[in-house]
Amino acid sequence: MKNTRRAFLKNTTVAAAALPLMNLKLSAMKTETLVNPVMRDGPLREVLFSPGNITEKKNCYDRFELLKKPAQNPVMKAEMPWEGEGGINWGSVIRSPVDGKFKFFYCTDFSGVQEGAVLVDNSMQGKKHCVVCYAESDDGLTWRRPALNLYFQEEFPGNNIIFAWASYYNDACTVIEDLHDPDPQRRYKMSLFHIDTKASDLTGVCLLVSPDGLHWTFTGTVLPSQDASSIWQDQRTGHYYAFLKDRLGNNRSRMLMHSADFKNWSEPQWIITPDHGDHEGTNFYNQSTFTLCGRTLGFLNLYDLTTQTTWVELIESGDNLNWRRMPARPHILQPGIQGSYDSGGAYVGLAEPILVGDDYRYYYYASADRHDAADTGGNPAQRPSLAFATFKKDRLVGQQTEHDGYFVTLPFVCPGGRLFLNFVGKDPVTISIKRPGYGGDYEGFTLADSVPVKGDSLRQEIVWKNHANLDALKGKYIRIKVAGKNIVGYSAAFEV
Repeated sequence: MKNTRRAFLKNTTVAAAALPLMNLKLSAMKTETLVNPVMRDGPLREVLFSPGNITEKKNCYDRFELLKKPAQNPVMKAEMPWEGEGGINWGSVIRSPVDGKFKFFYCTDFSGVQEGAVLVDNSMQGKKHCVVCYAESDDGLTWRRPALNLYFQEEFPGNNIIFAWASYYNDACTVIEDLHDPDPQRRYKMSLFHIDTKASDLTGVCLLVSPDGLHWTFTGTVLPSQDASSIWQDQRTGHYYAFLKDRLGNNRSRMLMHSADFKNWSEPQWIITPDHGDHEGTNFYNQSTFTLCGRTLGFLNLYDLTTQTTWVELIESGDNLNWRRMPARPHILQPGIQGSYDSGGAYVGLAEPILVGDDYRYYYYASADRHDAADTGGNPAQRPSLAFATFKKDRLVGQQTEHDGYFVTLPFVCPGGRLFLNFVGKDPVTISIKRPGYGGDYEGFTLADSVPVKGDSLRQEIVWKNHANLDALKGKYIRIKVAGKNIVGYSAAFEV
């Protein structure tokens, strides 16, 4: 079947016609128990000890845990005839909160000359069909490609292609499963960068919806962006955020748009641009977003023109709108050694890390070739693949003291209740509750009043000699001070 505009419209019409039946299936699904409900019981308030949450410190430094690559990598390689030179690239691995399955939505391509060609960054596009595919897994390690036959069934019987658009380029598909939207026909949402030389208004980040993640309908919304984009939904509010790419001068930089309904969007604003610490070859290629211990964090791709390689840096935001790079600018996920599956670049996966047991898995797009391989020639035996890296639950960023030291958080309103500390320390650790500004400690909550703790705990309860909780300070502005010798503190949590 030819990938024409007529075929595209036919497929979206068929999908729309199938929605009533799928609606019934999704209505039945609502009775299922959610594997990971959107709104979970847990701490009333969490405080991550990330650099943007810290004010005072002495003999104390930011702490970052490097992501670890397991021996299983890569966990999915390009093996099918419709997974061409581009291999398996830019995509989202999610774990459905409804059925618990791991679901992978990814971009790939195959030969199929289209009329004309366009320049995208440093390579010409138009000689391949760029499509979106779907794979699934029970454990996130062994993947299967279901035979869907929705597109190109004559050329590739049994294929798992779920979206094709007559165009010259499709890139960076991001998929979210939205349990906030009451309309089951919009349960899945996708952003996809699209270049259309015949309909210029369709060039940009196109937004689509689906009842099942397989049959997609274009919403008509196109966000202004170059390629390498992503979307994210904050599960705390249900709001949507689009992270977009444009150039500030010659440097790829990051923009943000946001929406409460996936229909009406704010105007773009810059969030990450090169500064005095960067050089003229520094480019910010893409990013993904997630929450950890009450804080919004992001994985940011840096692409260095001087080495043509790509790595991942950790960034943070206090409000989802204003973003900052960490002072140390840590490379928490680096390319591998020469000749390995990701020696040319570790590109961000476009979904959130997934908690499996005591570890978070972060699935990413791994390339053995440098960024300029499209022009200089790459290694066809090592096409881009799916890989993942891990970090311990709630232990990605924090503060560490050297010898005797301490750190103090930004002020916030005390919710009351019991206080728990996520930390590692062989020597005694004490906690005081400080007033904001120039104020000292609250009476009864000084370091001297604190009952010392030590060890390695994700959830160590903190008490004071005359106070088992913080109910006496509920509603007041407080700051947490953590003091001790050679300790690592990651976060605090309140429960009532």
